[in-house]
Amino acid sequence: MDDHSAASRLQTRRPKIAEIAQIAGTSPATVSKVINGYGSVADTTRARIEEVLSSLNYSKKPVKHIKSRNIALLIDRLDQPWVTAMFSGAMRYANCNGLNLVIVARRDDHGVLLPDYLQSLRRAKPLAVVSNTVDLTDQERELFASIHTNYAIIDYRGNAASSGLEVRLDNWTGGLEVGRHLIGLGHRRIAIMAGPRDMTCFQARADGCRAAMGEASIDMDPELVCQADSWSELARLETLRLLALPNPPTALFATCDTQVVGIYDAAHQMGVSVPGDLSVVGFDDNEYLWHASTPLTTVRLPYADMTDRAFQLILESEEDSDSSLKVLVPPELIVRDSTGPARR
Repeated sequence: MDDHSAASRLQTRRPKIAEIAQIAGTSPATVSKVINGYGSVADTTRARIEEVLSSLNYSKKPVKHIKSRNIALLIDRLDQPWVTAMFSGAMRYANCNGLNLVIVARRDDHGVLLPDYLQSLRRAKPLAVVSNTVDLTDQERELFASIHTNYAIIDYRGNAASSGLEVRLDNWTGGLEVGRHLIGLGHRRIAIMAGPRDMTCFQARADGCRAAMGEASIDMDPELVCQADSWSELARLETLRLLALPNPPTALFATCDTQVVGIYDAAHQMGVSVPGDLSVVGFDDNEYLWHASTPLTTVRLPYADMTDRAFQLILESEEDSDSSLKVLVPPELIVRDSTGPARR
């Protein structure tokens, strides 16, 4: 069906954001930003979306049947590095919709379960709850049902088995962008450092990089694939092995940033220059590597946009009764100083 036919059909009912995005040739997240008045959208894209919205007689849906003016962010621990970005996205959504934001933590900074966090949620009677914890407890689900609150999960690992609303990070696309970036710099000997096998996000990131190599007809050398946990020591040992090969890699993709500390240590130990001899790319955009001796090229996880989108989905689910919607949000490649042209 062409865009004109789709638009005509949607004029008979309220269109979903995903349908508007398809007609406008952009992403649901970008449409959401335009609807809510955010500034980080290119003028040409904004104009195209506004034209589609106008043709569909779309107006922002007011929040209906609100039992309170609260929305809640359920965080496992407040000392997690991504909490600030999630708070930013939730606060942005709350401000745009005249709502109050309540933040509830499950555990203290030592990992001890807080005894009254469920009572805090019950007192807030939130219109919607977004959680960064994929394994909601039975008590949490029962609470949400008892106070008639819809919820959504932020899943950056891809491990969730939820039957409800989910906003997932597109880890595969992140790995694909890493591979394309390195190939664009002339790299052909690309090593991949995967993470723990029980976390599917690491496999998806590695698979995305392999797909980019396949696009460029580059065979993956099995010697250049290694497994490391998300900490630095095993990453250091695996990097030493890679750099000692007769034909070592010219680039190394670490599927999480915490591996990079060990990679940098091994490169220094072997007298290997980053990026002169070895380009390094991470994944997560951890702040402590922004100001490393060689600032890291990495993939940024869009926690703020994912959180904003999750609250959007909850309101859409109330209107459209689609309580099992899953949305993939692509991450962003951030190019810094740790990648450069392949050595000749």
